[in-house]
Amino acid sequence: MNEQPPRDLDAIEVLRCADCAASDSAAYDAVPVDYMPIPTEALVGFPDGVPRMPQVNRHRFLKNGVLGFAAVYAASKIPWQTAFEAAVAEGAVSGNNCVVMLFLNGGNDGPNTFVPTDTAEYNAYLALRPTIARSNVALPAVATPVGYTPMLGIESQLGLPNLPGMALPGVGGTGSLKTLWDAQNIALFPATDYPNPNFSHFTSRDWWFAGMLQKSSTGWLGRWLDLYGSPTNPLQAVSIGSNVSKIIRSAHAPVASIPESFANFGFNVSGAPTATVNGQVGALSGAPAGNASTSRSRTVFGQTVQVAERLGTFTQTNGVNYPVNSSLSRRLQAAANLLGAGLGTRIVTIDWGGFDTHGTQLASQDPQLSVLGQALAAFQADLTARGVADNVVTCVFSEFGRRGGENASFGTDHGAGGPMQIIGTQVRGGLGGAPAPLSALDRGNLRVTTDFRSVYGALLGEWMGGDPGAILPGAPLPLVREDGGNLIK
Repeated sequence: MNEQPPRDLDAIEVLRCADCAASDSAAYDAVPVDYMPIPTEALVGFPDGVPRMPQVNRHRFLKNGVLGFAAVYAASKIPWQTAFEAAVAEGAVSGNNCVVMLFLNGGNDGPNTFVPTDTAEYNAYLALRPTIARSNVALPAVATPVGYTPMLGIESQLGLPNLPGMALPGVGGTGSLKTLWDAQNIALFPATDYPNPNFSHFTSRDWWFAGMLQKSSTGWLGRWLDLYGSPTNPLQAVSIGSNVSKIIRSAHAPVASIPESFANFGFNVSGAPTATVNGQVGALSGAPAGNASTSRSRTVFGQTVQVAERLGTFTQTNGVNYPVNSSLSRRLQAAANLLGAGLGTRIVTIDWGGFDTHGTQLASQDPQLSVLGQALAAFQADLTARGVADNVVTCVFSEFGRRGGENASFGTDHGAGGPMQIIGTQVRGGLGGAPAPLSALDRGNLRVTTDFRSVYGALLGEWMGGDPGAILPGAPLPLVREDGGNLIK
């Protein structure tokens, strides 16, 4: 049995620096203690396409085979049955809030993601970026409270880039960031970082993942799990498509990582169609067996074929329009499957993209932004179709932003103040943080207007539950939104 995902059409060549190529979000020094099977019934096979875990019990566990295996990271091995029963029990509890952490690898550039529409600010943007500047599609104006005083003395609004050669955001029936913005499902913090930013990928990633301005053996959500999570359910926090993320690295709470795709399982013979091979193996599995060993083997063959056949139509669950042949689509679909399956999953982490755009930025960032917007809108629609959208918030972030002006390679170098987005039906949409004025840079860098730890604190205190002060070192920073109010409705 093998798994061969299709070639990614969103794999973009980026002129990355050596620092970016060498650093990573995965905790490679963490070693799995076991591999837990995920039963087929957990995610597929129901008439309406919506998984319901109460139909699965310990008597049916693994009856129809497995979708794949979750690598379990814990202090010691947890029996599969114990872990599975804990997952089902926690999944049966309604109303548990979940967070998806989507990390844009490399340092996403803010001004070309959310373009200023204020005349003076847009002129400054054009002057700083004569080659890579983008026209914009204005977002609806953000209402501000009576008596509101802007933090930076500017009222620059932001728009999405008008990407030449691509569908405009929200046009042509495809979802986009604008789709989510218009639904008031995005809280945007356009210049998020930490005081005295460090422009190293290594340092910045470690601090963002740890939730503190120093190295740590645990991630900020890993510490939340240690305090408030399950001692027996490794599926409570899952990294998709990589090793376990540093964000959920814990001291003792079990966590897991899974492959990005549940599709393309089956038997493979070089030069023969998979369907033909599966059919022949399926027929073999039903043939009489001469002994117990052969019988067990043929039973496994038959289960594998059943899983492959049932997964054959599973790539576009509920008709949601994810971008095709995209690793981000597969990872977000896997996240939607887990969050809708009732396995007690509270945290999902995804690492995607190549945003270290030191050169030819338009050719690398533009298509990624297009895929990002479509995939996030599809993900939100998928969650809605599964009936779990009101319990999921997605946080999109990068380790830092880029400098205000373009460089000689038609790209941008490491800078400060990258965009951070909090997305969900329960998020109070609008301009959460003040835009960084391009007409008043700080030694060529955007001014940081939001400390990322204040957003983390709001996610913990307002959404996940628990004491932010017990998880984020020092007194938690209050989140002061640019437009006033809380992060969550």
